[in-house]
Amino acid sequence: MNHSKTGLHRLQFLALLSVVLTVTSCINRDKTPPSVSITNPAYDGSDISFGEVFFAQFIAEDDREDGGIWTVELRSENGINVLASQTGLWQGRSTDTLVAPFLLNAPQWSTSAMTLAVVVDDAAGNRAADFKDFNYIGSDDIPETSLALTQESDGTSQVLVRLDPSESPAVLTGLPLSHTLAIQQNTMALGHVEEAQVTVVDVVTGQSIGSWTDAAVSGTEPFIRRVHPLEPQAGFLVVHAGGMVALSPSGQLLFERFTEAPWNPVDAVFSGNQLVLWERNEATQNDRLRSWNYTTGAAGPIIVLPFTVQGFGAVDSHASASPGGLILTSESQGLTLCEPSTGQLDDLCPLIGSGDLHESHLTTWGESNGHAIFKRGQTICRQVIGDVASGSQWPVSTEVVCSRPGPESTVWLTSNLEGTAHEVWSWGYNEATPTLLWEGLPMTTVDVGFVMIP
Repeated sequence: MNHSKTGLHRLQFLALLSVVLTVTSCINRDKTPPSVSITNPAYDGSDISFGEVFFAQFIAEDDREDGGIWTVELRSENGINVLASQTGLWQGRSTDTLVAPFLLNAPQWSTSAMTLAVVVDDAAGNRAADFKDFNYIGSDDIPETSLALTQESDGTSQVLVRLDPSESPAVLTGLPLSHTLAIQQNTMALGHVEEAQVTVVDVVTGQSIGSWTDAAVSGTEPFIRRVHPLEPQAGFLVVHAGGMVALSPSGQLLFERFTEAPWNPVDAVFSGNQLVLWERNEATQNDRLRSWNYTTGAAGPIIVLPFTVQGFGAVDSHASASPGGLILTSESQGLTLCEPSTGQLDDLCPLIGSGDLHESHLTTWGESNGHAIFKRGQTICRQVIGDVASGSQWPVSTEVVCSRPGPESTVWLTSNLEGTAHEVWSWGYNEATPTLLWEGLPMTTVDVGFVMIP
């Protein structure tokens, strides 16, 4: 047998097979583009404001099993400047809604029309796109609105609305008797004192534009424990006797989680994308934490705490080498760092200052620059979140009613020295001493709120 001829024939066969496969591959190449449909925003002209986390939602499908790549962009009106872009893989034949979040925090962009562009490429290079236009409200056009909630003797509440510190505030009267308030842009949510209800009110007109009611009322009053702005998107986070809910700016239900007896909700906070609920067993005074991923809804571990919690808050970053973005304050344990998605607890250091911490959750916050803020005795403490106890203290000689996120840092609602009016104080990140923001508020003031501009 002539091996050289046999080898030559094999090479010729392989070459021919290669040509056949190449031709076949070209003939069978996927030429069908994917399909893509934007589901949020649902219509052109939706209003989006500076500082919001905007969730672009869309459905992408492809006829091939090999999937593809999607790209999401927010474009300026002229189509040249891109505010943000996110890319990722998606599975072929997918019918699930895909979500891409964008933090709208570009202060150099003025109020104008913007375009959401969702571009989908499959593995074969076919492309499809869908577009939606929306109205963007820039940071320069958002008023720095401040609100003060009062409780009147006739069983109603009033809200003082201040758009300009140099002008007298407008007064909205005849509102439901409420004890907790939150604001986002031109909408506020009021948590009622007696009913298990939240009313959403237009800040400009004072008219109700929606409400939410806990249909299964249980526990002790107030049934609405606390109302906060909803951080990932426009709306409100409501902690109530039966659990917690996220509401749209019109009061529609977005997200809901329940608690179980004998656990009672105390408060809730966002730590990254984890929504963390603090619960207490009133009979035993034991505390626990439960968390859910706000985007996926997946539940985190139940964290039974080995100490009584006096306050908690969330931070973006901190000086400690331990993981986690949730801080807990305790008389017995000091400052503790928690990673809610895993349940890991790390004891950091004792708390600065001296005095009682009892039920200080209304005056405790975590600040994004790595500080824990809390009231201890007659002192406001700002403590560095780290392995060594350090920070600053501000002595106060009057009652501190509550604290809230303010324009530049945490603010406190407190009484003046004469005990004749309430005041609002702020302690900026880089300030040595607090600053008086608002004075002369009625002694019936129970809560304050601010439109936040990052």
